[in-house]
Amino acid sequence: MSRLSGRAIAAVVLVTLTGRAAGSGGPPPLPDYVTAAATAPVDQAALAAGRLGIMKGHAPAAILYLDWRLLNGLRVDAASTASLATPCCGRSQNDESAWLAARRAVPGASTDLYYVATDREGPNYTAIPTCFPDAFVTATATLQARIARYEAKSPDVRAWLAAQDAVFDACSKSGVTLPVLAANAPAWLRADHGYQEAALALYDARLDEAERDFVAIGRDRGSPWQPLALYLQARVIQRRALDRPGADNFARAHEAIAKLESAPAGTYGKGEVERMKQVLDYHEQPAALLARLDRALNAPGVPGDVAVKFKDYQSLSATAPQMPDAADWIATLDPKDRAAGLAHARARWQASHKTAWLLAALSLAMPADADAGALVDDAARLPASDPGWLTARYHRLRLTIARRPPAELRAEVDTILARRDLTPSDRNIFLAVRAQSASSLADFAAHALRRPYCTGAGRGCVDGDWPAGDGMLGRQGHGYVGFGGDARAIIDRLPLAQRLTLARDPSLPREQRLDLSLTNYARAVLLQDDAAIDQTARALTGLLPQVRRDWLAIVATPPGPAKRFAEIVVMAKIPSLRTDLADYARPEGSEPSFAGYWVDWLRVPVGGKAPAPSFPPAGAYMPQGFWDGRDSDAGPDEADLPCAGKCGPGTFALHMPGFAAPLTAAALRERSHFFTDATIGPDARGARSLWEDALAFVTAHPNDPRAAETLYRLIRVARWGGNHEHLGRRAFMLLHSRYTGSVWAKRSPFYYDS
Repeated sequence: MSRLSGRAIAAVVLVTLTGRAAGSGGPPPLPDYVTAAATAPVDQAALAAGRLGIMKGHAPAAILYLDWRLLNGLRVDAASTASLATPCCGRSQNDESAWLAARRAVPGASTDLYYVATDREGPNYTAIPTCFPDAFVTATATLQARIARYEAKSPDVRAWLAAQDAVFDACSKSGVTLPVLAANAPAWLRADHGYQEAALALYDARLDEAERDFVAIGRDRGSPWQPLALYLQARVIQRRALDRPGADNFARAHEAIAKLESAPAGTYGKGEVERMKQVLDYHEQPAALLARLDRALNAPGVPGDVAVKFKDYQSLSATAPQMPDAADWIATLDPKDRAAGLAHARARWQASHKTAWLLAALSLAMPADADAGALVDDAARLPASDPGWLTARYHRLRLTIARRPPAELRAEVDTILARRDLTPSDRNIFLAVRAQSASSLADFAAHALRRPYCTGAGRGCVDGDWPAGDGMLGRQGHGYVGFGGDARAIIDRLPLAQRLTLARDPSLPREQRLDLSLTNYARAVLLQDDAAIDQTARALTGLLPQVRRDWLAIVATPPGPAKRFAEIVVMAKIPSLRTDLADYARPEGSEPSFAGYWVDWLRVPVGGKAPAPSFPPAGAYMPQGFWDGRDSDAGPDEADLPCAGKCGPGTFALHMPGFAAPLTAAALRERSHFFTDATIGPDARGARSLWEDALAFVTAHPNDPRAAETLYRLIRVARWGGNHEHLGRRAFMLLHSRYTGSVWAKRSPFYYDS
């Protein structure tokens, strides 16, 4: 699929940001309807309660491990779910943010520091973490304690901060040194400085120096850092063993960790002993450690420190001669070769009869696969009490929707949707299946909306970085809803008559009826369907009152060139206007703030040459999909719209509901009138731009009260849309020659040409 041009991307970003800022009562939720990450509380609660829901093959490995446990009858609890569902990034932004906020309390501290790099460059473009969250926690607590005792304005506190800034500089840079202390520095500052010196040496990999300094701190009963010294000595010695592997260094590391382990209860760092031992085993005895971790991770109870254990388990499994079963299952769900992965999963299912392997095979299967029929039969036999039942049902529906009686399929999905234990994400997936098997337009409308549940403030609960491309939201009751990607694809494949009916459906929120009406209006204008134009214009007087006078002018003007001109005038005021929901952005705010970019609407005369019409590809309706009109659905497109590509390599191809399938031929005929510079090219023989019609009307009707403003708007269209045959220059010349003193001429000191 083609990407938008830089200009278009900028415009879409502007539209997106504008849309999010609108509304009241806080930011709307992010229009992401399906999640595999399970970072939202509702998803974590379901897992912790033992409800697997739809197992998603593209979920993070840690979530799949939880799924594996549930599928194998092993316990999952809230603590382990929260631990494994938290995205692992090796650092805590909250801890770092707290540090940055604390340091700004010191007068004179730089206020433009927003980030501390915590990694050093490694070989082959890798990054090696140097400073961890506990460093920021310790620094924040220490600074706040020093401020409380000596005041933020104290020169000694500023000296402490300067040294600590140098320590954190050493997280990512070599050769950093601490500022020299004043000769009369107080004892507390000297003690802190000694600790900072040792920490900097550790970050800078000057391990002998760091060990010597921490030993000295351990001997200094007057240092507030003495309780940490034993742990930090062990850390330094352990790091030496990892940096310089060898029997002597490993023996020293084991000895240092054993010394920490035998220290009195409450000794700082004693809780890290097991983790430190595991780190050594990872490098010394990887095979033995992997076997031990596999036993621990498949025990009936969730092991303590499960996230750390699982991370090492995954890493060691990747290079093991033979993967343990759980790691093999997780890797099979996202194979490099889908067919090979399916064959492996099927073989494991037949050999083990474990539900987990049946679900793996189902998630990899496509309807045309030879194995699909047998897998569907196996899925049908899975008892409802099995934790994998819902996943098996979803894939059975996915693999059979094109050949099962629609009524039977609807009844099955309705039964599932009647359940009260579905997560919002899983409910949205089954709603997508239901919409694609709708019996009528009204039935489709009843299942086309999805309810997002991630708030703008909780951005981390969605999987992608930019889910806003999945459509705009509308208010319904006390919440928000939006069309699912599959629903928008189906709507764009309906003829105008059905779209007009849908736009009048009172069960849809006002915002969705606005989106439908605007795209219907663009279609009606290109089809030159005056009745449809008037119908949509009347509806839009209430749905988009910012340009109400323009809608009324269209309705009041009889068919002919003047009506045509009125239609184009309002199009020049709405840069985001489109014929399809695939490339649509809702106009927000007042009319001057409408954002987006115009397209060069073209019409081909009778007998003119034009490309064969086609629908937008299904991929254009994916959460982060783009479409600028250039790609069509002519080629293979297996975009997984119901599950947003998160359920596995076996995708759910777009299925037109029974009532809509016979209408696609008529919809395609209508599309032979929907051409833009992107779909037909500006040099198409005989093609004429709608903007050219507006310029011609103004030229012929110099006294029309809208003439000067229209020329001003055509200059903007040429700048942010189609500059057909130097439209901007011609509009500029006419505006400044004919309406020199007008406000519109003053607002247009320049024109843009290309």
